[in-house]
Amino acid sequence: MNVLGVGFLSDASAAVVRDGELVAAVAEERYNRVKLWNGIPRRAIAGALELAGLTLEDIDVVATHGAAPAAPDPAPYAAKAEAIRGAGLPAERRDAQLAHLEERRVHETRVLGERTPAYLAELRALGRPLRVFGHHEAHAATAYYGAGWPECGVLTIDGWGEDGSSTVWHGAAGKMIGLHRSHTFDSLGYFYGSLTKALGFVPHRHGGKVLGLAAYCRDSKSYPAIRTMVDYDRAARRFVGRMEGGLYVPRFDNPHLKDLVAAHAREDVAAAAQRTLEEVVCACVADLDLPAGRLAVAGGVFANVKLNQRLRELPNVREVSVFPNMGDGGLAAGAAWLAHVAATGMAPAPLSTLYLGPGWDTRAIAALLATAGVRYRRLGDVAETVAELLAGGEVVAHFDGRMEYGPRALGNRSILYQATDPGVNDWLNRRLQRSEFMPFAPATLAEHADACYVGLDGGRGPARYMAMTFDCTPRMRAESPAAVHVDGTARPQVVAAAEAPRFHAILSAYSRRTGLASVVNTSFNMHEEPIVCTPEDALRAFHASALPYLVLGDFLVEGGDGHR
Repeated sequence: MNVLGVGFLSDASAAVVRDGELVAAVAEERYNRVKLWNGIPRRAIAGALELAGLTLEDIDVVATHGAAPAAPDPAPYAAKAEAIRGAGLPAERRDAQLAHLEERRVHETRVLGERTPAYLAELRALGRPLRVFGHHEAHAATAYYGAGWPECGVLTIDGWGEDGSSTVWHGAAGKMIGLHRSHTFDSLGYFYGSLTKALGFVPHRHGGKVLGLAAYCRDSKSYPAIRTMVDYDRAARRFVGRMEGGLYVPRFDNPHLKDLVAAHAREDVAAAAQRTLEEVVCACVADLDLPAGRLAVAGGVFANVKLNQRLRELPNVREVSVFPNMGDGGLAAGAAWLAHVAATGMAPAPLSTLYLGPGWDTRAIAALLATAGVRYRRLGDVAETVAELLAGGEVVAHFDGRMEYGPRALGNRSILYQATDPGVNDWLNRRLQRSEFMPFAPATLAEHADACYVGLDGGRGPARYMAMTFDCTPRMRAESPAAVHVDGTARPQVVAAAEAPRFHAILSAYSRRTGLASVVNTSFNMHEEPIVCTPEDALRAFHASALPYLVLGDFLVEGGDGHR
């Protein structure tokens, strides 16, 4: 059975599931070069089908998200309005909150009534049977089926997905049962996004900057005020938003945060936002009955790698699985898996790799280089050459094999450098026109990972995909200071030979020369651009960054004027 999954929200993507196995998945942004593009991903659909060796006529069903009422349920809005009226607020604040709540209701009504049906009509026009699932149901499917566990608890949290902002599920015997749901106006994603915007960053894009800043403040003075904004209601088993205005407004605008942010350093506010998020989500998970202590998570909030570490450290949690394309880019895979289960009654194969995008063969790359006007040569042993360059202190952009699915570059579309120079976070970010507060992530040989990180047994899946931070051992802190944050953590990609043979060969050759187990691995892209997809994209980014070396498949291209 062949299923084409389509996601049409931010980071619109397409995926193909063939006989239960995810065989192809790619985001539209990688083709059209517009970061986090939304709409029907026509080029991604064509690309995923080509990668799977199928045509549209071979597809048995198209699967997507969007199963929601044409208008929001009035009952939760009425209950929230009644709570605001009964809160004893001054009339001006009360009326402002009610106005924000109504704006939220109008916005949700418009989106549910206009955007989703229009997208579904476009998908029906493909001429194949269409199955439509819920937004959070599709997120939950990525978490549960991606983990491959027979039974576990499932938690999804994002900004807003049709008729909810978070859900709790029980996954067992290949089926999922929904247990609890938090409303859209009680959104932890909007809480964190509003603070992201108030700090001068862009919601949906720069949450990682807030996370990175948070580690620079140990005693937040703004925490008491920010902590009152959201909470977990244990009796109702859902999240509750108490932030005046911010949670109800679709654009993340919260005028009440202006004075708060102005009165404190941004590191202070970031630390309060991060601590609050961790405490509220951990309160929820601590309240869950987790089969065998297993928790699978998905949704954009779980891009927060430090939050994922905190969940792994809870007493009732033995192991956490994070679907590595945790945001809306993962909805295509989740919908496709759900359609497979609905049609066959069988659980799909668990996620085995993220190298699911397009690749280019040696002949195509050679033809491009022959007309590109660059200095290049074909390599006899790519791994040994790259390792020699890295050991010599050079920066190498590495483009090889199939592109990764999701927000992280995992060696095939990566920029590599030795992890011994803590100053790399400044000068290389300048080269790439980026502003970041977290260090670059390390890629670490699987054979040495347990000597570098604490607690891997509870998060070996996320560690394959840079989806969780871990406390670093003294060895890691000494050997790879460029990849260790000020709080002593790192967000590694643990590289195994079976999953990424050439990248593993590069790391192994580097380790033989240096005795070191890790290198810096950052995504191959310029600031605010998607990760490179094609060899042409790679050449453009290589020239823009003035880096010294680019590996394109089996070829080495020489460029800039050294690594500084």
